Amino acid sequence: MTTNTHAKWSGLRLVRGLSFVPLLAALPRFLAAQGPVDTLRALDSAWARAYATHDTSLAMALFAEDLVVTSANGVRKTKAEELADVRPYPGLEMHYFRTTDVQVRRYEGVGVVVGLAEWEFSLGGQVRSLRRTYTAVYVRGGPLRWRMVSLHLGNAPATAARQ
Repeated sequence: MTTNTHAKWSGLRLVRGLSFVPLLAALPRFLAAQGPVDTLRALDSAWARAYATHDTSLAMALFAEDLVVTSANGVRKTKAEELADVRPYPGLEMHYFRTTDVQVRRYEGVGVVVGLAEWEFSLGGQVRSLRRTYTAVYVRGGPLRWRMVSLHLGNAPATAARQ
């Protein structure tokens, strides 16, 4: 992402507690001003933000009706089932959800984003940190100009020992 594009996207970042509706209305115009690779990169960041902030409005706009999510344990979920994971849950506090090592490939009408997703949350007084590799497949269309049709999560390799 170029510095200029990053600066534009930074201006759209959510502040906890603010309604996402005005941002969701502006997002398609913002995405239209970018090339497909930058748009897919921005949507990847928005996908992570949806989980971090429990933003079901964004997730519903991003996810295709026929979305298939395959978890690291091989369980498949529908859009409705994945939205349940985005929604707030009593006692759940998200500390962060972020993506790194993101690579974007674009083909005719299709975008593939691969990377590493890391998130941390507290539930019932227990803190959990998770790392998963992921491959997200997007196709043209939907309110955000691209929609996620498939998401596959896998176990991430162990991190190198700290020295």
